[in-house]
Amino acid sequence: MTSKDALKGIVDKFNSMDELKNDGKAWSATKFQFKPSDSQPYYLEFNADGSIALNDGEIQDAKNVFTADDATFGDVFTGKLDSMKAFLFRKLKVSGDLSSAQKLVSLLKRAQ
Repeated sequence: MTSKDALKGIVDKFNSMDELKNDGKAWSATKFQFKPSDSQPYYLEFNADGSIALNDGEIQDAKNVFTADDATFGDVFTGKLDSMKAFLFRKLKVSGDLSSAQKLVSLLKRAQ
C-alpha cells in the first residue's frame, strides 16, 4: 500500500463524518502538498462543504509542503509513527505555517 492509499482511507472516513466536515469548512480552498521522495506527489484540498479532495500532482499555493519518503508517510498515516516524532527525527520535513500543519494533523487523526 502506498502512502497515498493510506491517506485516501483517512480522507474517505473524514468525508463520511459530518462533525469533521463542519470543522473542515473553515479550511475551504486550503491545500496541503505531500511530496514523497520516491513516488509521485499529491495534495489535499478542502472544499467549501468541508470535505477533502485528494488529488495527484504538484501545486504552487499550498499552505504547507510535507516531504518524506513514501514509507514514512505511510507509517504516519497508519498511526505506526507519530508525525511529531517523524518531524523531530528529521524523517518528515514541513515547510510553511507550522501551526496549520499541526492543526491538519490533529484533524486527520480524528478520522484515523
